[in-house]
Amino acid sequence: MRAEVLYNIGMKPSLCRLALFLSLLLLLSACSGLHACLHANDPDARQAERDALSEKLIAQRPTAFPAVSEPALTVTVLDVGQGDCILLVSPSGKTMLVDAGPSGSFGRIDAAIRESGAERLDAVVATHPHEDHIGSMAAVLGAYPVGTFYTIADEQPTSWYAAMTAALDRNGCAVCIVKAGMTIPWDDGCTVTVLAPIAYENEPVGMNDRSIVLHVRYGDTAVLLAGDAEETSETRMLNAFPKSMLHANVLKLGHHGSSSSTGPSFFLAVDPDFAVASCGADNDYGHPHPETLSLLYETHTAFYRTDLDGSITFRLDGQNVAVGVSRKETP
Repeated sequence: MRAEVLYNIGMKPSLCRLALFLSLLLLLSACSGLHACLHANDPDARQAERDALSEKLIAQRPTAFPAVSEPALTVTVLDVGQGDCILLVSPSGKTMLVDAGPSGSFGRIDAAIRESGAERLDAVVATHPHEDHIGSMAAVLGAYPVGTFYTIADEQPTSWYAAMTAALDRNGCAVCIVKAGMTIPWDDGCTVTVLAPIAYENEPVGMNDRSIVLHVRYGDTAVLLAGDAEETSETRMLNAFPKSMLHANVLKLGHHGSSSSTGPSFFLAVDPDFAVASCGADNDYGHPHPETLSLLYETHTAFYRTDLDGSITFRLDGQNVAVGVSRKETP
C-alpha cells in the first residue's frame, strides 16, 4: 500500500525563504572548507552526520493537505539502487522514461511501466552513458515500442553502451541528439525543456556535466530532473537561463545527492518545495552527502530518498503536489 503525503505549494512564503537562504548562503561560504577538512578523513563522523541529518529531514516532512485533482502529471523516481530511473506519465497518458538504472534493474522498471497501464514509451531519455543510468536500457528497448529516444552525442567503449545501441537499432525508434534550449514534443499539456548539456568550445567537462537536464512543466507546477549534473553544469545553466526557467516544485537532485552537485546558487534558483535523491542503500559513495542534506534541512525542503522510501511518486495537478512512497514507513 502506498503511503501518501500531500503538500500545498504555497506553503512556504517566498520572501521569508529567500531571507533564510541568503543567510544560509553566507554561512555555507564561510564554513564549507572547514566542514570538508573536519570530515574528509573521518568516514565514521560523516556517516553519523548523515544519519542525524536524515532523521531531522524525515521529522520536518509536511503533514497531509487537500488531495491533488485529476488529471495530473505523475513522476515516479524508481528505487533501482545506486542509479537513476524516472517514469513520467502525462495528464493525457503519454509516457516518458528518463534513464534505466544499473544492470539488473529491468524487473522493477518493467513492473512500474506495467502498473501505469502503458504498453509503449512515447519518449525515452538517456541522460548520459554511465552504467548506473543506462545499464538496463537495452532490456527496456527490447521490451517496449519507443516513440523517440533522446540522448547526447557522447559514446562509450563499454558493453552496456554497445548493448543499448544495438537495441536501439532493433527497436527502430527515432533518435534525437539534444541541445540545451530545445523543447521535447511530448504532451500538449506539458512543456519539456532541455536545460543541459551546455557546451563551450575549449572548455571540456566530465561526463557528469554533460548530462541531460530536463525541466517539465504542467500548469503552475514543475519538476526539474538534474541527471548527474554537477556544479560546472549548474553554473552554465544559471548563466544561460532566467531563474523562472529553472524554478521547480520538485528537484531530482543531481548525482544522487553528491556534494559535487546542488550548489547553493543553483538550489536558490530552482527553489524547490521537494527534493528527491535516487541512491542505493549503504552505497560506497556516501550518497547523499551531508553537505547536501544540511542544505535541504536548513531550507526546510521536504526530502525523500529511494534507499529509505523505496520508489517515490509525485503527482502535480498544475497547482498542488502530492507525494507517495512505496514503503509505508521509513526506517
